[in-house]
Amino acid sequence: MIDSDVFAFVERCASYSARQPLLDDLLAIARQFGFLHLIVTGVPVGGLKLKPMVALNGWPEGWFARYIERDYAKTDGVSLFCATSHRPFYWKEVPDRLSGTLGSLLIAGEAAEFGIRSGFAVPFLSFHHWQSVASFASPARDCSLSERERVQLVTIATFAGAAIETVGAPAPEKSPLSARETEVLAWLANGKTSWEVGEILGIAEITVKKHARTIRERLGVATTVQAVVEAMRRRIIAL
Repeated sequence: MIDSDVFAFVERCASYSARQPLLDDLLAIARQFGFLHLIVTGVPVGGLKLKPMVALNGWPEGWFARYIERDYAKTDGVSLFCATSHRPFYWKEVPDRLSGTLGSLLIAGEAAEFGIRSGFAVPFLSFHHWQSVASFASPARDCSLSERERVQLVTIATFAGAAIETVGAPAPEKSPLSARETEVLAWLANGKTSWEVGEILGIAEITVKKHARTIRERLGVATTVQAVVEAMRRRIIAL
């Protein structure tokens, strides 16, 4: 691929008003690098589910359905590494402690049935998620890129990710938390104990714990840590 093709894609990103044309364009340009499938999504952390976080789904339909149904993101080494890596990487570079588990190996074997054998991932920061990633999949057992191609693909993925932030973005949702609940969660997110939050806000510790329980219920999570992650994802609070 020549650089002018990359610049042309970057320019087109600004013209899209819907995600499907952007996906079609990204798939077409990814194929020039040998990648037949791709997904652009938030990285699920803290017990979050993958499906609501997917922005562009270019995976084989059957594989995506299976991956979601069986909640493979919890054990897939590539997915787990995406939550901690801030640099682009080949899937084969995922540490063995993540990729070498029985669950991750089984997932890789099943993915091969759908023509997904190797890949290249480009993590990037997102306004809507803890972290996002553009992950490109190849039918080759060991995909490879020249240094120039790596730079080109990272540029393409980064601009596609930036376009997603505005293309077809849903309207901001109203917070399910009251002003007091938001205040309590913000202090808990900063590492304060229930007693300390009570002292800061001038309320009883038991009241803080009651607010925390209500917050978890309203955000649909099981723990306060998950509540913090979900509230950050929805931009209800920020650290």
